[in-house]
Amino acid sequence: MVIGAIVAGGMGSRMGASVPKQFLRLGTRKILLWSVEAFVNHPEVDAVIVGVPKEWLAYTGALFDDAVFGDRRRRILLTEGGANRNETIWRITETACNRLNAPADTILVTHDAVRPFVTERMISDNIAAIRKAGRGAAVTTAIPSVDTVLRLGDNGAVSEVPKRSSMWLAQTPQTVRIGEWRAMYTKMTLADRELRTDISGCYLAAGHPVFTVEGDRGNLKITTPEDYAAALARVSEAGKEERDDV
Repeated sequence: MVIGAIVAGGMGSRMGASVPKQFLRLGTRKILLWSVEAFVNHPEVDAVIVGVPKEWLAYTGALFDDAVFGDRRRRILLTEGGANRNETIWRITETACNRLNAPADTILVTHDAVRPFVTERMISDNIAAIRKAGRGAAVTTAIPSVDTVLRLGDNGAVSEVPKRSSMWLAQTPQTVRIGEWRAMYTKMTLADRELRTDISGCYLAAGHPVFTVEGDRGNLKITTPEDYAAALARVSEAGKEERDDV
């Protein structure tokens, strides 16, 4: 079984919008729907579980009902998100086990809801990589850094300039097996859960390997108004190209 886990539990305070950023409109639909659609349309994904803030559960359910998902709507489940990314993934995991009876070897492909331009290729590569990696491993999507990365010391001064060719920037999807993730998360202390902000950090801290698949610079994360403007421009340009082709 393969399950898409869409992390949409945040409120998006840095955006400064009147609604959480995942519910902002991007072209013809909400940002969240772009991400959900990519997963529910993928031929290898059996179900999609979306974690959203508690107060937005009813709104999101109605949003999905109104979307043009057809028979695919029944494969989309909702659950209450957590205080951070990993807690939301944990709640999605529990939903998968309790409502779908997901076996321990279920592949969980996690993705930030506010990365609306994820492609079928990235999802496929994550699934193929976790199968190839074997037990105990995780997979993350990443891109090589085109900028020099600086490591700063406690005093704010540069302490190291790592070799740029070895620096990659993490994206999502990130992929695990449900049984291994559950076992790892339950053993983590509260301090560890707050310190490790994503799956990669959790697996590395526990001594497990994390493999990469290459992402895309277009797989941007909408965090700030500038990011949103860039996403709007991209959608607008794509729409213009479509109209020009008519």
